[in-house]
Amino acid sequence: MFSLSDLRETKVYQEALEEGREEGEEKGRKEGKEEKSRQIALKMLSAGFSIPEIARFTDLSPDAIEQLQRQNAHDV
Repeated sequence: MFSLSDLRETKVYQEALEEGREEGEEKGRKEGKEEKSRQIALKMLSAGFSIPEIARFTDLSPDAIEQLQRQNAHDV
């Protein structure tokens, strides 16, 4: 029977650990990019840009921008 320390030394365990780490890093990068796009969209809204213009520059959907606009109106 394998002990926990034996399992940690196996190639399968190490590969699974690395894959999980890479997936976590990728998810974090994606979430960071999405948050930055939302911040930029809010600044563009306050500067008077149209929703189609904002969508073009941020890659956010018009629906997502409208939702940000509604949320921002409630927060003010």
